[in-house]
Amino acid sequence: MANPTDWLLALALAYERNTTQQPIPPSELFALLPAEAQQHLTSRQQEISAQDDATATAWLAQTLDGLRQQVRQRSPTLDERIHPSHVAAALRHEPLYIQRLLLASLPAAIGTAVARALRQSQIRLSMDDLAPVAPVLHAIRQRFLSQFVSADQIAPLTVFDELTEAELYRVAHAVGIAEVALASYDLPTTEAVTALLRRFAEAEARAIAEQIAALRIRPRPPAAARREFARQLVRTAMTAHKRDPELVTTLGWQVIMVALPAAGDANRLAFTFQKLPPKLVRRLQEWLDAPPATARPELQKQLFEDVSRWAQHHRNQSMPDLSGAAVALE
Repeated sequence: MANPTDWLLALALAYERNTTQQPIPPSELFALLPAEAQQHLTSRQQEISAQDDATATAWLAQTLDGLRQQVRQRSPTLDERIHPSHVAAALRHEPLYIQRLLLASLPAAIGTAVARALRQSQIRLSMDDLAPVAPVLHAIRQRFLSQFVSADQIAPLTVFDELTEAELYRVAHAVGIAEVALASYDLPTTEAVTALLRRFAEAEARAIAEQIAALRIRPRPPAAARREFARQLVRTAMTAHKRDPELVTTLGWQVIMVALPAAGDANRLAFTFQKLPPKLVRRLQEWLDAPPATARPELQKQLFEDVSRWAQHHRNQSMPDLSGAAVALE
């Protein structure tokens, strides 16, 4: 695939060769671009001009054809729930002048955060000013956005997919509360439950106790396989992450990572990961590759349904602060 500099140069040369319209010299066409970009264009133009006419014409035709194909494709969109750090990481591989142009086209909130990460200012350019190079900029933007997953690439879009970063954290915390409660369901005595609850902050311990009470008054106990999974997960976490100040949320993320493969869509996983900071994504990927507790496909499916109910509960704005009496994981 041609690089952005080739696209820009090919567009300029095409204007020059078009005798039916008033030719626009490259120096005028790209006068709005930074000096660095103009230097790249001049250098590349000299390379093309040094070739024989047939070779240069073939290069021009091939490059313009590639540009047309890029422009004809449906333009991808950038999901505004994306974590800015992923956009900044992708932009770091682009030349500085391309970074500036792409920053100018990002939504204001994301653009400001990305510019800060790149230690740049987010310039705002008028689309009227950029009209002469609009086809090239459109193609560059398509190429860049294709690195991310957009909502229309997931079918069907679930309530879990609609969660923002902050909502994902809250759902993970609520799922963790419910998982500890389920793991405590079979504890034989009040003293054993009390000893377990002492491992958690007061508000979390209270929420777990409420969940345990809600589970025990149900006419049917949770399925044995589901209870065993919860016991295995919590037991492992209390050993491996005993100093983790956010142990409850960690447990929730682990449940979600075990559950997500049941959704059967790689795009859904990527769509979730791009909303979260890279450090957390690396941790989640480890649990995805090596699950902390074993779950058969039917149990994974049940877990995803449970997580989805928590997501729906939150989206309905009725999720309690910490108590999970209304939605207990089974």
